[in-house]
Amino acid sequence: MKRALVLAAVLAIGCGRSASRSSEPVTAEPAAAPPAPAAAPGFVVDSHFASAALGVDKAYRVYLPGSYATASTRRYPVVYLLHGLGGSEADWTGGGGLASAADALGLEAIVVMPDGDSGFYANWQRPVDRTACLARGNPFSSRERAETYCVERANYEDYIVGDLIAHVDATYRTQPRREARGIAGLSMGGFGALVLAMRHPELFAAAASHSGIDALLYVGPHPYARDQVVLLDDPAKWGGDMEPFGGYVRGIFGPDLAAWRDHDPATLATRLAPGQLALYLDCGTEDLFALHDGAQYLHDVLTARKLTHDWYLGPGRHDFSFWSQRIDDSLAFFARSLARAE
Repeated sequence: MKRALVLAAVLAIGCGRSASRSSEPVTAEPAAAPPAPAAAPGFVVDSHFASAALGVDKAYRVYLPGSYATASTRRYPVVYLLHGLGGSEADWTGGGGLASAADALGLEAIVVMPDGDSGFYANWQRPVDRTACLARGNPFSSRERAETYCVERANYEDYIVGDLIAHVDATYRTQPRREARGIAGLSMGGFGALVLAMRHPELFAAAASHSGIDALLYVGPHPYARDQVVLLDDPAKWGGDMEPFGGYVRGIFGPDLAAWRDHDPATLATRLAPGQLALYLDCGTEDLFALHDGAQYLHDVLTARKLTHDWYLGPGRHDFSFWSQRIDDSLAFFARSLARAE
């Protein structure tokens, strides 16, 4: 039980082998015409904006397709790509390989990577003390300065679905409609992507989770057994003996089990209608935090409700060796699921 309740403990970068692709027999095809010239590579820029929800400026990184610089009237779909606990807006273009994967696919979409701190992309039940935070710093990363980490108000859900989307739509040539908007992430960011999309299906048409906390209330068993699932019934138990981390997360979601259910992807999935939201899930079978068990539970919940979704479970750990091999699959999923650039 303790292992299951620690699901999000560090949820950051490790080391290991990536997931392998399934192999199938290849049938020879007739010679094709020479390929068209490759599209111009995309480019990455850094920026920041003032978030009313957080009360501070927050940084973000954005990938723009190569055509953005030349097709001056074209408008693009947007994918919001979230980082994990202890990460930053730079993670996906570092070890994550986002830019090279998008270029290889010829992705005609804007990808926005915001700084989400260690906020779980939720509006916290516990108030924050910025003065104390500035003295303490980020408890999950020594790489980030306290001045950029600490916020006045920990309203991270409002920050993403309100402030950030409005800023991006006003700043870049987007298609400002749900059919052209998706959200994805890894680990804590995979959790955030599913929760925000499921809580706001009027804003997002598609969501993807890489090794995410896909079932916040999943206790066990480990390994996963469909007919033996146990779910959390008391938030005070979340985290087991992993303090102060358990208290940190309990402070975010509070003591009310209903609030936890309102932020549990597996519970939120039961409120979706078929076809309402396109979904993608993946996880490595050697995940350090056993997140593949929660992912299998969510997969079964979706399947039982006849909610179609893209699903991959295979060799891999909780690290960028796995995620960098899966990002092209989720980007291709968004290319299929979202409106095209026009």
